[in-house]
Amino acid sequence: MLISKLLESSGAFSRISGRIISLSGWKMLLLLLMVSEMAAAVLMNDTALFFVIPLIVTLSRVAKTDLSDLAIILTVAVNIGSALTPIGNPQNIIIWNHFHLSFTEFITAMFPFFLLSTGFLLITTYVYLGKSFRINRVKMPPIALDYKLMLTSILLLVVNVMLAQYSAEVLGVTLTVLAALLMRRKLLLKLDYPLILIFCLIFMDFSEISYLINHYGILPTMRAGGNVILISSLLSQVMSNVPTTITLLAHTSNWKALAVGVNLGGSGLVVGSMANLITLRLAKIDLRKFHWYSIPFFLVSLTVFYFLSQLGIYP
Repeated sequence: MLISKLLESSGAFSRISGRIISLSGWKMLLLLLMVSEMAAAVLMNDTALFFVIPLIVTLSRVAKTDLSDLAIILTVAVNIGSALTPIGNPQNIIIWNHFHLSFTEFITAMFPFFLLSTGFLLITTYVYLGKSFRINRVKMPPIALDYKLMLTSILLLVVNVMLAQYSAEVLGVTLTVLAALLMRRKLLLKLDYPLILIFCLIFMDFSEISYLINHYGILPTMRAGGNVILISSLLSQVMSNVPTTITLLAHTSNWKALAVGVNLGGSGLVVGSMANLITLRLAKIDLRKFHWYSIPFFLVSLTVFYFLSQLGIYP
C-alpha cells in the first residue's frame, strides 16, 4: 500500500496514463486485462490491485472520464489471474501448502478455470461496455517523473516480495517505512488504516469455526466436486474466501474443487474477496454498481463450473 503511494507520488502512474490514452478503446482494455491478470498471478491479487486501481484512478483524472466500470472489471480480472498460480492469492497458498502440491501441478489444475473465467469476463465486459468502449483522448502536459523515487519504489517492491518468501516481512516493512520517512513522509498519513484493520480481521484463525461445523455435522458431504464448489463459493459470500478456505480444509480432500470454489467465491458479493474491498476503498465505487457487474458474473460462472463438475468434465 505504501509502495503504491510512493510510485503514484513519483509521477509514474501519470506518465503511464498518458501512454494508455493513446491506445484505442478495446486495445487498451485488453492490455489492461492481460497485465492485471499476470500481475496478480505473480504478485498476489491484493498487491496487484494496489498498483492497478491507483493507475485507473489517475487515468480517470487525466482523461476526465468516470472509469469506475473499468476498475470493477479489472478487479474481477485480478481475482481470475490470481487463481492461476499457488502464490496468486492467500487461499491458493493455503491449499498449496496444506495438500503438499507441486507448483506445476497446481497451475495445470487451475489453467482451465483461468481460461474459462477469462472468457466469461470478456463476454461480460462486451455486454456491459459494448464494442464502442473508448476513453477521451486529451493532450497531456509534460509530466515530471521522479526517477529516484520510482526506482526506489520498484526496488522496495522486489525486496518486500523476496523477504516475505523467507518470513522476513517485518524487515521489508521497516525498510519501506524508513524510505517513506526519508523521501515522502507525508504519505504515511495518507494510508488507509481502516483497510489494514480489515485485513487483520480477514486473516484471523477460523479453525474453531471448522471444529464446530465438524462437531455438529452442519455441512453436507463434500466428496463430490460439485458439492465442494457450491458450498465453498457460497460460503465465501458470507465470510470471504480466505476464512472459507481455512474452515473447509478439514472437510474435503478434493483440493481442485475447493480451489475452484473459493476462487470463484471471490466474485459475487463484495465480501467474497479482500481484493473487492480494496477496489471499493481506493476507487470509491458505489456498492450497488460493483454488484451490478460482479453478481451476474458470479452466478453464470458458478452454474457453468457446477455442471461441468457434475458431468465429470472439470475439475
